[in-house]
Amino acid sequence: MQEFHNNSILEHDLPDFENLELKPVSEKYLKVVIFNSAVFSLLLWIAGGVSYYFLRDVFMYSWLVFIVVFSLMIIRFITSYYAFFQRKYAFRQQDLVYHYGLLKKTTFIFPYSRIQHSALQEGWLSRSLGLKSLSVFTAGSEASDLTIHGLPKEIAEKFNQLILQKIQDPSSNGSFGTGDANPFSTETQLGETVAQSEEQDGK
Repeated sequence: MQEFHNNSILEHDLPDFENLELKPVSEKYLKVVIFNSAVFSLLLWIAGGVSYYFLRDVFMYSWLVFIVVFSLMIIRFITSYYAFFQRKYAFRQQDLVYHYGLLKKTTFIFPYSRIQHSALQEGWLSRSLGLKSLSVFTAGSEASDLTIHGLPKEIAEKFNQLILQKIQDPSSNGSFGTGDANPFSTETQLGETVAQSEEQDGK
């Protein structure tokens, strides 16, 4: 009979995610963030104008609508800008890590064994910037459980291929063929692959 063990885990034996090196998304994605904020502000300004038109004859302080709208626009731009720099990720041999959030910081850790499938998306602006978004889905979920926006196209496609290989063969180390170098065999090589792509983005 196999002996059962259930030993205590000491605090110093727990993994330290604070020391995990996370990679920021492409700087090009900041243009998408600013564009989305501008569209939101435009719609908000139109809504404010319509509200003022109907309230100006019944509410003497209807001009306050524009102050509220302007304040919301400023808040949206500031939070979107600084939140962009909190978008970071890491693909490791056994899981995917994604960190985001400004006031409330959130870190997702998805083991590949939980992922049912993945998908790539790109809007017209992201496509023009050479960016793609990677979404992962777990079993029984129709909507994506996690989407990483702002990945360089080449990196997103390689990571998507890695996830698909992990789903088909959990014991796979992420190789792409017998004659190809394996960019996903270690965390160091992963970081080098992402860094090289981001250097090309900056040129």
